[in-house]
Amino acid sequence: MGTDTFWGLSATAWTGIYTLITAGLLAVAVVAALYAKRQWDSARGQAEEMRKAELEGRRPYVIVTVESSKVSRRRFDLVIRNIGQRPAEVVSITLDPPPVRAHETEGYPLADAKMLSEPVAMIAPGQEMRAFYDTHIERNGRDDLPTTHQVQVSYQDSSGHKYTGTSVIDINAMRGTMYTDVKTVHDIAKSLAEIQKTLDNASVLSRQGTLEADVSVESRVEQQERLAIEEAELRQQREELARRLRPNGHSTNQTGGSA
Repeated sequence: MGTDTFWGLSATAWTGIYTLITAGLLAVAVVAALYAKRQWDSARGQAEEMRKAELEGRRPYVIVTVESSKVSRRRFDLVIRNIGQRPAEVVSITLDPPPVRAHETEGYPLADAKMLSEPVAMIAPGQEMRAFYDTHIERNGRDDLPTTHQVQVSYQDSSGHKYTGTSVIDINAMRGTMYTDVKTVHDIAKSLAEIQKTLDNASVLSRQGTLEADVSVESRVEQQERLAIEEAELRQQREELARRLRPNGHSTNQTGGSA
């Protein structure tokens, strides 16, 4: 009994070929699906990263640092600054250990400043809150004063998203470095204040009424010649006066007559 064939292959052979082709197509479909899923996940991840980067670029960002004073490099300030693009609201800042100056002013310890002891209502983008901390000269050799602080910061944006951050302040980070002392407007103002103080204490300026002064427009050579002539004339006058005051130094005048 003969069997049906097609192109020399039996139905069973064609069934096997079809099964292999179907399996291959299924494998290709699975691989394509996996590749598409990976591409989708990658695209979604990139979109999520872009969204996070955009949000990060538009968020408030509060930092706490110790910076050299604008008055002198020997002084340093505690600075709270919003370097973000949106206002930071309800800003709470904690320094551990609390900051201590070498010589605290009674009633104004830095640790009790409102910006460190109570939440700050808002810090605008680019705004900074600066307070005098201390001087390196007065802290030199003091082992009882903190040199580092652990900083805890919490705040939120205008949409209610909350943020927290931690950092470390190292007061002695610049120890051993050199710097150039640059004169600023503050130095000019200080010099003017010293000049004003000197003028206020000058007795010649404190007199009431007018002040007499001798003014000369002659040159130094002319002045020396004039003084020499005046001194010679004065010496001659003194000699004449002394001659007249001698006991036998006076003379008698005679007018025509005989003794």
